[in-house]
Amino acid sequence: MKKENKKTLMQAVMASTIGYQVAFAPFIGIAIGVFLDSKLGTFPYLTVMFLIVGIAAGGLNYYRFAKQQQEEDKDRKK
Repeated sequence: MKKENKKTLMQAVMASTIGYQVAFAPFIGIAIGVFLDSKLGTFPYLTVMFLIVGIAAGGLNYYRFAKQQQEEDKDRKK
């Protein structure tokens, strides 16, 4: 397989997983928050806090992906 084809295939794989990463990060945060809230009796504070952390983590994953794609596009144009 050509090097350019491998890069394109890897980009397609990463693009297909980014939606799952962004979608599941808040759910993982909620799960951790609910678990800790049930153990510590602090419902809903930790759930809300970890939901916000999960949303931020999903956004950060998307930002990193977009930045990586921009850098790769710049490299291709050169």
